[in-house]
Parts: sequence; structure tokens; C-alpha cells
Amino acid sequence: MKTRIIALIVAAMLLVTCAGALAERTITVQGVGTVKVDADRVEINLGVRDIAGDVVAAQSAINEKIDKVIEAIRGMGECVVSISTNGIGIYPNYSYDDGESIVGYTAYNSVAVILSDVDAAGKCIDTAFAAGANSLDYVSFSAANTAEASDKALALAIESAAHKAQVLAEAAGVKLGDILEIRDSNDTGYYANESFALTEEHAGGEDTKVLASQQAVNAVITITYALSD
Repeated sequence: MKTRIIALIVAAMLLVTCAGALAERTITVQGVGTVKVDADRVEINLGVRDIAGDVVAAQSAINEKIDKVIEAIRGMGECVVSISTNGIGIYPNYSYDDGESIVGYTAYNSVAVILSDVDAAGKCIDTAFAAGANSLDYVSFSAANTAEASDKALALAIESAAHKAQVLAEAAGVKLGDILEIRDSNDTGYYANESFALTEEHAGGEDTKVLASQQAVNAVITITYALSD
């Protein structure tokens, strides 16, 4: 009798274990959705760099030139959202012809210019160089409002994950059950499509060619489904 009771208990435990194992059968898939939006803002990083025999002269020359550049850019009007200092510095230049010695100083000052009109990027670059700028570090594009695109990307990512899960389940001969978990990880990227070229004779002519890019709003969704026979 005692042996029979033990056997029944063991059988019951096995049934519970099997049921738990079946309940834990899941499939986890990832879906990706991407929506591209046109850029409506552009950031241009440019500035001035100069060399002088001493620190004071180098810094003074830079201050005078960057003031003229900023004034010229501000004259472009309402499309200029902001102008802010991006980098500033001064460092010695060395000669090693007869031992190490300082032969002058290089000073630089760069500003980040944000425009609300991407079509004005070329004009901004030419305006700055005509006013005394002599360095251009980068041009980047962005979209001010991506909320709607983000929602669409999330919906596409969920559709992608659901389709992938259905294909996998059918191939495995099982059925999809309830969704047990949804996790998202939003990501925003840029499809850079920019080109610019500067020459001495170019400043007074046609605007520097700058092609606006699109911003890719990405959504990555991970969904876990229960499985059943």
C-alpha cells in the first residue's frame, strides 16, 4: 500500500512537471520597422584658424575673425536658429631644426550653426567663408519632429515580428498562443547624403552644393509568444 502511494505521488509530480514544461514552450522573435522622414534642420560646424608669433596675437586675430563670421551668418535672417561655440583653443607650433623650440602659435575657434532651412546650408557656408572662416568640420541633418514616424515604425516592427513568428510556427508544426512579453528598443539613424567643395573662386559665385539627407526612424521590437500543438 505504501509503495502504491509513493508511485502515485511520483506520477502526479511528473504530470505537473510535464504540464509546466508544456506551458513554458515559447518562441521569441524580433521585428524591425523603418520610416524615413525628410530633414528639416541642418547643423554646420565651421570656424577660423590662424597662426601668429605669440599667444596674444594669435588669439586676437581669431577673436576678430570669428566675430565677423558670426555677424555675417546672423545676417542671413530667421533661418538661423542658433549659433554656439563648438570648440576653441590655442597650441604652440614647434621646430626641431636645432633642438625643440616654439616658433609660433595656432589658435582656432569653431561654431555650430543650426538652420531651420536645409536649402540655406550652401549659402551659410559661402557666407561664413566670405567673412573669414577657413575651416569646415562637418554638416549634419536632422528632423525636428519624429513622433508620428516613430509610431509608424513601431507598428511596422510589430507586424514584422508577428509575421516572422507565424512563419516559424507553421514550419515547426505548432501554433502561436498568447503574447507573453513585448520589449522595444527605439533607434534613430541618418541616411547621410552630403557633399560640399570649397575653392577660392567659389565664394562669390553659386552656393556650395549641399544635398539634404533623410532621417531614418527605426523601431526594434522583441515579442515572446506561447506555443501550443
